[in-house]
Amino acid sequence: MNTTELPPSLWAATAVDAPPTSSLEGSMTTDVVVVGAGFCGLRAAIEIASAGVSTCVIDAGAIGWGASGRNGGQVNPIGHEPPASIARRWKVAVESERVQRYLRFTIGAADALFDLVHRLGIECDAEQNGWIRGLHSEAAGEEFERLFDGWQGAGADLRLLEGDEIEGLSGTRSYLRGWLAARGGSVQPLSYARGLARAASSAGAIIATDTKACELTRTGNRWRLSTDQGEVFADTVVLCTNAYTDGLFPNLRESIVPVVSVQSATRTLSEAQIKEILPKRQTFSDTRRVIFYFRKTADNRLVFGSAGKDGDHPGAADRRRLIDGLRTVYPQFPDLDIEYLWGGRIALTLDHLPHVHELAPGLIAGLGCNGRGVAMASAMGAELADWVLHRDADRLAIPITYPKRIPLHRFHSIGVRALLGWREMLDRREARDRRS
Repeated sequence: MNTTELPPSLWAATAVDAPPTSSLEGSMTTDVVVVGAGFCGLRAAIEIASAGVSTCVIDAGAIGWGASGRNGGQVNPIGHEPPASIARRWKVAVESERVQRYLRFTIGAADALFDLVHRLGIECDAEQNGWIRGLHSEAAGEEFERLFDGWQGAGADLRLLEGDEIEGLSGTRSYLRGWLAARGGSVQPLSYARGLARAASSAGAIIATDTKACELTRTGNRWRLSTDQGEVFADTVVLCTNAYTDGLFPNLRESIVPVVSVQSATRTLSEAQIKEILPKRQTFSDTRRVIFYFRKTADNRLVFGSAGKDGDHPGAADRRRLIDGLRTVYPQFPDLDIEYLWGGRIALTLDHLPHVHELAPGLIAGLGCNGRGVAMASAMGAELADWVLHRDADRLAIPITYPKRIPLHRFHSIGVRALLGWREMLDRREARDRRS
């Protein structure tokens, strides 16, 4: 398979058509060049180009080729860390404007996405029916409650779901209780990415696909970005490559840990399954260390995902894990099977927070969405655009930092696989303890 083509998936099979693009050949000059035609880069390009600033977006693959076209499509408005933990990491009070601005930004990320979809008329099966987090074991109860209390206290629209209600909304008895984030929802992610690209083009941005960024050098007061077929000269460069970050800028790749997320899609559900599984069409993820997450699509399939073992191109081990997951969560439907299977990378940071890095004058990067990339990457794109247009770090919700290299980063794949196996073992043990 051509490495610049989208991998087979339910999203690739059902997405709206992409706007026409071509590769960049020869030399061009622009005010801003954005590297990465995913949610973050395209969202940034819309805002920058709409302000009358000449903008070019380049991507080594197609629109949405990376995580933007491969994720589960869940729009989640709650972070991984409770507000008190964020404040401790930043060494400020939780009541400080710095923390409060970030909390408002995160809580509002889902609403911002759905508002943008409606404003731009993006066809992407958008549904804002809420997101449920299910407690799979009492061993995870303390973290579950700390996250709920912290984000509800920060103003998020959350409410607890006890036994009968969590069972009724999920269609399974696999969870002890849960909480519902009312502002969450879902999109067809590749359609959303293509809609963003169409909007960016309409605003005046040039989008060049199949164009790999090869080298970045400073030439006078401008940047020269050499590609595999040409070059771009720009005042400002915005890097939006997230888990697909390479060596274009020193230590940026080494500041995050890429891990693989795999998704599957069942065949169209039966009438009984449609009625029982997620009857009000919320999205769902649980508290397992090796998470299960799932949702229904517009054509009533069940998309079921977890952490992957087999890289960007999932194989037999990933398929078995997802089948086992379906049987675990919905044992009453043993005929649930997989028709589509695909995977992609997500970027984790050591502090579980998104990062914005000012790398040099006129060079900025945003990455590290930690599995919250649909809402967070979109919101981060708007943040990066704000910095490009105003050059005022105090306006941003995500503090600007400089990337820190993760020690022993070159061994990350070995460490991730070992950690995944260890966490799976703990999840299985907790499941046995609950049944006993």
